Amino acid sequence: MLSLGNMSLQRLPLFLLIILLAACQPAARSTTLPPTETELPLPSATASPSPSPAPATPTATLAPAPFAFTEQFDGSLPYWTFQQVDNGHPAADPNVENGFLVFDLTGPDQWVYALYNTPTYADVRVDAQTDLSAAGTGAFGIICRYSEDQGWYEFNVYADQTYVLLFGQWLAQGVARYTPLFRNGSEKVKTDANQISLLCQGNTITPFINGVQMRSWQDNKFGLKTGKIGISAASFGSGPFTVAYDWLKVSQP
Repeated sequence: MLSLGNMSLQRLPLFLLIILLAACQPAARSTTLPPTETELPLPSATASPSPSPAPATPTATLAPAPFAFTEQFDGSLPYWTFQQVDNGHPAADPNVENGFLVFDLTGPDQWVYALYNTPTYADVRVDAQTDLSAAGTGAFGIICRYSEDQGWYEFNVYADQTYVLLFGQWLAQGVARYTPLFRNGSEKVKTDANQISLLCQGNTITPFINGVQMRSWQDNKFGLKTGKIGISAASFGSGPFTVAYDWLKVSQP
């Protein structure tokens, strides 16, 4: 039995015993940080490592892009990207509407491209069906052997029955230079719907309008060998201009 001096704990009054026992307990630790310390915020969810990370949710893998195909423009376009010439008035990207890829250029001097990402082609033929029911005075076209660095060949058809072959090249982001290769007119260009085609084979570039071959052009200057294919629309200085592509077919000559 513990004692306090000569007094037995058993003889102490109950309230003094409680006070004495409480005084013998160790002091509780303070939860307040010392003045020299600061609380650090919890790391964000993206920065905090997990000791046992959950496996990533698998995502659908895009199948390889077909080489020869017909695009009906009746759904998503996972293999296509869009670019445009920057004139200070950005145009909206073309949009799929009721089975058409619609280029709706509301301002002047807007030039927009839809490019098929992969693969690249050497000799290739591209056919496309267009609808000009919402017309204007711009142009629509097909491109082949497109390269970000080297340039591309472009076949443009105007609503006034003019057509032109061009060599295009980016000078900077959104800034392009166009070199006319050949310009002519054809009564085969219709005022509503047209099928246009471009055959790039060797160094010969051959356009077609509604199944009729136009004049071929032999390019011995720029010498593009391979590249992507695509389609285009341009409003030029007149604007606005709307053209819809019904389908596009890519084949080997």
